[in-house]
Amino acid sequence: MAPLPASPFTCNILETNQENVQDDGNRLLDQFPASYRADPDDLRAPATPELDLIAQEMNVKRLHGIIHLLWLAGRPVPPRPLHYQLALGREITVIERMEAHLVWGSGRIYLKPLPRYLLNPHFWTSYLSCSQCLPRQPLEAGPPPCPHPRLKSCALGFLLSYIALIAYENDFLIAKDKRLIPSEITWPQWRQLVREVLAGDGDGDGDGANRLYAHVNPRFIYGELRLNRLNLIFFALQGPLSTGFVATWNSYGAFYRDNSAWIITVIAYIVLVLSAAQVGLSTTRLAESDAFQDASYGFTILSLVVPLFALAMLVGLSAVLWAYNVVRTRRFEAKRSKTLGRAWRGEKTESQQR
Repeated sequence: MAPLPASPFTCNILETNQENVQDDGNRLLDQFPASYRADPDDLRAPATPELDLIAQEMNVKRLHGIIHLLWLAGRPVPPRPLHYQLALGREITVIERMEAHLVWGSGRIYLKPLPRYLLNPHFWTSYLSCSQCLPRQPLEAGPPPCPHPRLKSCALGFLLSYIALIAYENDFLIAKDKRLIPSEITWPQWRQLVREVLAGDGDGDGDGANRLYAHVNPRFIYGELRLNRLNLIFFALQGPLSTGFVATWNSYGAFYRDNSAWIITVIAYIVLVLSAAQVGLSTTRLAESDAFQDASYGFTILSLVVPLFALAMLVGLSAVLWAYNVVRTRRFEAKRSKTLGRAWRGEKTESQQR
């Protein structure tokens, strides 16, 4: 497998003045979020495009952890163009989580916008490459392996996903309308970038992006991923109390609404069978059949027990989830109180002190 250059392209389609291509980190920092979370409860403002910030932007750790099961949620092919996503009836929803990029479900597909810094070759050479890092053997002692190759493989896969999503000019216009790409890019500039990325070293081998997919993070070998199947995978691995890949229920009303659908379906089927049994009992042949009488009796008892059991199970499960969320919230509150060095439950507000 031939190594890739430090940057998959050399053109800077966002720069009109090519003398400023190799800028310092200040202008690159403006292309990153204004704040980021070093921990789930710790907000920070970056001073430079630091490694933690880049790692957070490229984070697909949860999907990489189930890479051996990812075939259940998608196919190992590039995503389909944006116009085709709309033709499938999917609404494009912007999300800034890399791991949710290209995940679809409930009539929508989640897409992370293509940031400006990934269109700057200086960022690739300065922040995603390290000439001093050498590969180590698995059992070799020493410092942990350099994170730059892992981050670069995620960035390259993410860039290739957009090359697949924006294939036609209509796709380009859709991306501009949904603010998925920087507004200053033109269609000829995008075509120039795509040609350079896919052409590579220009050896004319005709492999296209396959040569690049040999280097991407395994998550990006798969294109679109089904949200409901990802949730099922996480439920199976982490248990029914886990939130899954993306939280399906944001309220108890949504929980009851989604889980009562199958109960209504079962009740409708029971009503249909009971109606058929009532018609059968009105006929002489079936009314005199002991087997049919026993079956009708058993199914009548079953029709009384099953809905009550299902309702009790639904209420019991919601009670377990409520207790689990209460305990989890209280633990997080205690942890947050310890981190901040203060306890606010006993504090009085200024209005109460007056």
